[in-house]
Amino acid sequence: MDINFAASFLRLIGDGVETDFWNDSWLCEVPLKQKFKHLFHLDEEPNVRVQQRVTWSDRDVFFNEKWRRMPSGRALGDLNTLRGMINGYVKQDKSRDSWVWNLAGNGLFSSKTLASIIDNSLLGNGSNMEFLKNSLVPNKVSIFIWRVLKRRIPVRTELDKRGIDLDSVRCPLCDDDVETINHSMFFCRHSLDIWERVYKWWGLGMVSNLSINEGFRGECNRSLSPFWSSIWQVIEWTCAYLIWNNRNQKVFSNSSWNGPKGLMEIQLKSFEWIYCRIKNRKMDWLRWISDPWSCFV
Repeated sequence: MDINFAASFLRLIGDGVETDFWNDSWLCEVPLKQKFKHLFHLDEEPNVRVQQRVTWSDRDVFFNEKWRRMPSGRALGDLNTLRGMINGYVKQDKSRDSWVWNLAGNGLFSSKTLASIIDNSLLGNGSNMEFLKNSLVPNKVSIFIWRVLKRRIPVRTELDKRGIDLDSVRCPLCDDDVETINHSMFFCRHSLDIWERVYKWWGLGMVSNLSINEGFRGECNRSLSPFWSSIWQVIEWTCAYLIWNNRNQKVFSNSSWNGPKGLMEIQLKSFEWIYCRIKNRKMDWLRWISDPWSCFV
């Protein structure tokens, strides 16, 4: 992600009273003291306001320069550039200075717009990262699944590969095998118990041949309609997300699910996420937990 948040705000000049000539970003995306360091150190009054340095008339712009000594050499070249920038600046027709956020088309900052920009930067199709996104789950879940696919969750074998000294690389839940991502997500007996309960809930029979690709990229959902494929993917992702949370609760707090509690949490979370995000369909909670294929009314 390459978003310079501080530089995304730009000062618009009205009367110039509230804007610092050198220290605020108003003439370009960075403060002038960063762009023209030599000139900044030559100014007699480095904390001066724009109003005291620049005067706009109906036809002309006047740069009121005050130097400790006349710039020369490189500083003189910077001065000519600065003069050109000031002469080309168009002051807004307002009595007071204001801010504009140049990452938004309307110039107004909003957390929603910023979140969207971050999502597009991190997760958009233009990045070189393989990313799956399902609009029916929170972004944190989509990001978690991306981390799983990229093998970037800190299971013990991955930590060991990176030179982190561990007492053991065995699974902290079952201690039956080393903790790989596949083991943590699918083959640990506690994880497998959760998957078996989820499959039974959906009437899908026995769990077999689970893998990261089949479980999270939707490769086993191709026989379903696009709508039901998206719904089932929510279940898979919710299951994986909560299995990992369960693993961390065991490691850091010595607490964990039991099977029925784990299934109920998956049912609750997936219902909440789908119910809040799906359009033009209503869900019935009792049908969701008894026969999810008939829950949409």
